[in-house]
Amino acid sequence: MKPRGFGLPALVFALVLPSSAARAVPGSITTVGRDVVVSAETPGRVIAVLANVRVAARVSGDVVVWGGNVSFAPGGSVAGDLLVFGGTIEPPPGGALPVEGRVATPVSLLNVYLAEMQRAPWEASRAGASILGGLHLVVLSAWLAIALALLYFFSSPLSRAAMSAENDWTGALAAGVLGVLTLFLTAGAALSLLPSAVAIPIALASAALAVAAKVFGMAALFLLVGQKLVKSVAPARRPAALAAGFVLLGGLSFVPLVGAVVWSAASIVAVGVALISRFGTPRYRVAVP
Repeated sequence: MKPRGFGLPALVFALVLPSSAARAVPGSITTVGRDVVVSAETPGRVIAVLANVRVAARVSGDVVVWGGNVSFAPGGSVAGDLLVFGGTIEPPPGGALPVEGRVATPVSLLNVYLAEMQRAPWEASRAGASILGGLHLVVLSAWLAIALALLYFFSSPLSRAAMSAENDWTGALAAGVLGVLTLFLTAGAALSLLPSAVAIPIALASAALAVAAKVFGMAALFLLVGQKLVKSVAPARRPAALAAGFVLLGGLSFVPLVGAVVWSAASIVAVGVALISRFGTPRYRVAVP
């Protein structure tokens, strides 16, 4: 076994990567930014971030690579799953891919994600824990990046939206339920009753409004929950507050059944927050003489 580098940040990545073997496995290899060659039998898993992996011996666990390529030498094999995000997979010369478990790439992960979206929370998942954990991390990372971008460009509107949710939780929930139903029925009615030239733009506009409301509202919820945790509403503390709220809600989303219910309820409230606050626009009062 010849790992060409071992980074401390990789330990953090290994800890937050959810899988059926989330605990540290003896004999595992974790690296960030430096390629690794597996030349001796590895009883654990191999995790590489922004690095390439060369498998020249048997790996008893999973091989998970983010932002790198995986290649196999003669005699190299993987007994677990092979998950490659943002890279290529090269089988051994003249041979089939020696992987006994699942092989997951962005295309196959999209199919798995769409299938999981249709699964009821109480039904058993057909996908592996490593695949679902990786997908969950990707989605949550996207949520955090979008929320931070919204906070950077629209800090004041987000703060006003969070304040409006704090002042009227029941109103936000009711507005969310009514808003989702209205947008869904509007798109359905347009596609059923109107000519395609008119129905399709209406349906697309309804979908775009629903997505925008959810994204903006979720960022406002992250901020509101985080402000309660850090006990501060100061503008300078908003990034930390948003991150704290995201960690709490994102962490709850990993809890079986409960996480799906909490995230779904938060999504509905988020739509309501965006609608009742008018995406955080200030309310102007006109003085009447």
